[in-house]
Amino acid sequence: MYKNRFKRFGGEYIPDIIEYLKEYIKNEPNATISVGCDSIQKRKRTIYACTIMLYNTDIRNGAHVVFFRENIEKIRDNFERLHKEAQFCHDIAEFLDKEFEGYFKRKDLTELERKRYKFHLMKCNGEYDYIPAHQEETFIKNINLTEFEKVNPYRLVDIHVDFNPFEGTINERGISKNKSNMAYRAYVPWLRGMNYRVYAKPLAWGATSAADLLLQD
Repeated sequence: MYKNRFKRFGGEYIPDIIEYLKEYIKNEPNATISVGCDSIQKRKRTIYACTIMLYNTDIRNGAHVVFFRENIEKIRDNFERLHKEAQFCHDIAEFLDKEFEGYFKRKDLTELERKRYKFHLMKCNGEYDYIPAHQEETFIKNINLTEFEKVNPYRLVDIHVDFNPFEGTINERGISKNKSNMAYRAYVPWLRGMNYRVYAKPLAWGATSAADLLLQD
């Protein structure tokens, strides 16, 4: 289903995304594989951009991204549109996880990287907002991990969703300013329950940056 749908940013189609990723990982064995999705409404159509992002957490210098777009009849219900974003992320992640089982072993889950993810979860729960960005890394190094958090294998692929973990302000009609928060509450626990590492705003670069960029042209 997804084997030959992806292409490079230059527009070149990739005949076999699994072989393409295997070749990349051979040269970058510490890479993190993440999938993301974003969408936009244009006239009578809804356009989705789905990405696979490969990122070396040791080097932390840019990422390699491949993508595809899907253009469908306009989905007028906002929650339904965001549901499809979550479904794309799930389906692509499941596809990759199954294909790489027995071939790819994660080498990116260092103790520090596990602490960074735990800090992200804490932030999504509204904790430690008072810590300035330039002091976060120092704080992260001192986070304690449980024994399970130290060894949890996680799935082979991370997921990035363009959903906001916070409600934001509520208008006079009782509607949250952050419309994607309802999707966050519905779908992020579902994805995390399958042992995926799921990143939401503002750290979901595969959706908030890469996929968003693909919807601007």
